[in-house]
Amino acid sequence: MFITLTLIIIGNVRCQQQLMNTKTAAGSISSPSTAKPIKTTKNIRRVTFPDITKLYSIGKSVQGRELWVISVTSHNSSTDPDTDLKPNVKYVANMHANEAIGREMVLHLLAHLVNHSNKSTNVKNLLRHTRIHLMPSMNPDGFEKAIEGKCQSGPGRHNAANVDLNRNFPDRFFKSNVAEQPETAAIRKWIHEKQFALSLNIHGGALVVNYPFDGSQNHSESHIEKSPDHDTFVHLALALAKRHPKLRQKVQCIQEEWFENGITNGNAWYPIRGSMQDYNYINGGCMELTFEISCCKYPPKSELVSFWNDNKIPLLTFLTEVHKGVKGRIYDSNTEHRIANANITILGREMTFHSDSNGRFWRILLPGDYVLVVKANGYQTLQKQFTVSEHKITVINVYMAPIVRHSRSHNLQQQKYLIKKGQNYDELLMGQSAALTMVKNGTNSQQRIQLQIVPLIMLVWAILTIVNKNC
Repeated sequence: MFITLTLIIIGNVRCQQQLMNTKTAAGSISSPSTAKPIKTTKNIRRVTFPDITKLYSIGKSVQGRELWVISVTSHNSSTDPDTDLKPNVKYVANMHANEAIGREMVLHLLAHLVNHSNKSTNVKNLLRHTRIHLMPSMNPDGFEKAIEGKCQSGPGRHNAANVDLNRNFPDRFFKSNVAEQPETAAIRKWIHEKQFALSLNIHGGALVVNYPFDGSQNHSESHIEKSPDHDTFVHLALALAKRHPKLRQKVQCIQEEWFENGITNGNAWYPIRGSMQDYNYINGGCMELTFEISCCKYPPKSELVSFWNDNKIPLLTFLTEVHKGVKGRIYDSNTEHRIANANITILGREMTFHSDSNGRFWRILLPGDYVLVVKANGYQTLQKQFTVSEHKITVINVYMAPIVRHSRSHNLQQQKYLIKKGQNYDELLMGQSAALTMVKNGTNSQQRIQLQIVPLIMLVWAILTIVNKNC
């Protein structure tokens, strides 16, 4: 039985593109151009690996087409410790619908994941530890107008209301006079509901990996606009570029347009306002990059296999990057209830992200020493030191003290409880400047108090000496 994912997801009957040649026996997915659409999502769920996939819509386009997403993950046992802290990653394609190659690569990736879910150890591990959400087309209305073979321009870039969706998100500096589109609103709601840690926005028309920021306060000037996580974004961009043969070989779509190492800062390339990439990072706490994968925006379907060969490894490898850095849970130290929507920053990286509705958080970081700063209404601000290693994500549980006055005996009980949980009581109550001093000087709480008392004693001794001399 043929599974016409392209037809169902995109919401049209123009299935020119094909997935790679895959077996059509039970347990495989194929989407040939001659196949007929399946009418119900129930049938899709039944045939397309219901144990690891779920088809859902995040909203509708201007013309009422569903904005389909397929999630892919293995459903671990409830006792598996990896289940609770499994991060969400998303791939979004076809935002500019005349750039059609991205949606096909997403469908190829879907076919690869499900067809190898019981064959490949790497895919098994990926699905066990990751929730992957694939959106083949963010702009299904625009795709209805797009024309195969149109490489540099052509209809379909904008949505049905003639709005460029990659200029339609709230901007950190400028307010847009264009109404928010239903596709934009659906993406924003999705971002805040799912708490994504990593994201890729797939485009065509160039060969480069673009990272934040896309815009700056001086909109007319092209320069590198660094984000607080600039080092991490450069690492993520290189993780894609180094594994893409054309980017690695420095293939240029335009002679005058050359990108060092196949990557670029968005604002340094050309500044834009209202990009989805910047919105994800600033407002959603999600590290999103833009992957431009073809010189031709809408290449002929005969080239799909070649494109998949170029993009298979980069797309698979990028998914694994979400398992670097830190993840954990935030608790009330009295009740052990989890704290939702806590404000979290990494000291020295002033970009806030949040715990989700279950008190969980994720942040991609390079190896090094960091301080986690956590704030929540009704709780003492908490700072906790941690270390990120090269090959293993750091997991930490944070216990926050409610803002209430306690007796000395209660504080002693609280301290004993936190020590039992493996958390230093000083970490619970220290101020930001004190934590930073600890990180810089490598001193513990007792040493810090001693260092503060010694100068005070010396000052008193000096004053007494002067007084005695005068007498």
